[in-house]
Amino acid sequence: MRDKVRRQSIFFLTHSVVLMPPVWMPHVDVYRKGTNCLVKCDLAGIKTEDVAVSAAGCQLTISGIRRDILAEDGWNHYTMEIPYSRFACSVTLPHDLEGAALETNYIDGMLLIRVRFEKNSL
Repeated sequence: MRDKVRRQSIFFLTHSVVLMPPVWMPHVDVYRKGTNCLVKCDLAGIKTEDVAVSAAGCQLTISGIRRDILAEDGWNHYTMEIPYSRFACSVTLPHDLEGAALETNYIDGMLLIRVRFEKNSL
């Protein structure tokens, strides 16, 4: 019995502390124009320094953290529906992203990622 409890504790610590999987996934829209793409990600309330964008193969991954920042001290939550903590999402684009130009803008809580493919890389 003791071994079983110890294994369960190790499993819990490994998954909650070391691996730290994302807690929520933001909503994403993908638009196409010719071979280029525009990826729009809903990241309301997230600072740009808390967001990372990476590319591997045809996968574009957006990850980061939304922090719960209160305007005033002394408040306790009554209800909470906005997800805070780590997030991540991946979208598969129609072409390999190696050689693609990625341009990011953050406007009104929306992260816009323009993906421009060079004609020679397709």
